[in-house]
Amino acid sequence: MKTLFPASLIVLLAFAACGGGGPATVREDAAFPKYRYAAVGELSREYLATADGMLRVRRPEGWLRTSDPRNAPSILLWLVREDYSASLSFSAIKMDPGLYQTLRGENLTAVAKVSLSLKERNADDSLTVVQPVELFKIGGRICAAYEYRVAAAEPVIRIVVFDTGARFMECALYPAAVTVTPAENRRLFELQQAVLSSMLMDADGSE
Repeated sequence: MKTLFPASLIVLLAFAACGGGGPATVREDAAFPKYRYAAVGELSREYLATADGMLRVRRPEGWLRTSDPRNAPSILLWLVREDYSASLSFSAIKMDPGLYQTLRGENLTAVAKVSLSLKERNADDSLTVVQPVELFKIGGRICAAYEYRVAAAEPVIRIVVFDTGARFMECALYPAAVTVTPAENRRLFELQQAVLSSMLMDADGSE
C-alpha cells in the first residue's frame, strides 16, 4: 500500500522548489569546496544496519544502538552515546514513490527545506534556524543540511538529508544535555560527518 504525501506537504515542496522558506547557501562549484565540518570521530569497525537493511554505517566508539518501536517507529537506526548526552538517528522521509521520482530531478535543497518546514510546524515550542539549508558532498554523495534550536535551549540540532537511490532519508544529531558548548556541538556534528562518510547502501540504494 502506497504512503501518500499530504496535499499540504506537496504545496510546501512546490514552494521550497521555487526558493521559498528562507535563504539557502548553495554551493555552485561542482567540486564542492572544503566543507566547514570535517569528518572527525572515532568509529568502531562494527557496521550497524537500518531496520530495513538498506543502509549500514560504522558505530561510533562509546555509542550504543537503541530503539523505541512504540514511540518512535519511524526511526530505522538509532544510536545514543553511553552517557545519554546525545543521539544520532536515521529516518526515511515518507512520500509517494511517484513524487520521490519527480523530486530526484530537483536540487536536494528543496527537500531539506520541506524537512525543516515540517519540524517548524510540528514543534511544541518556537524553533530558531541557526544554519539555513546548505549543500555539501561527502563520500561522493551530495547532502543537504540545516541546523536549528528549540525555544531557548542551548543545544543546536543538525539534520542532514540525502538520497539513497530509493528514497530520501534524514540523519539527525540531537544533543540531549541541557547545556552544550559551541565546541562540543561542533565535535558532535563532526562525528555525524564521520558516520555519514562510512555509509554503505545495498543494491536497492544504488550502491
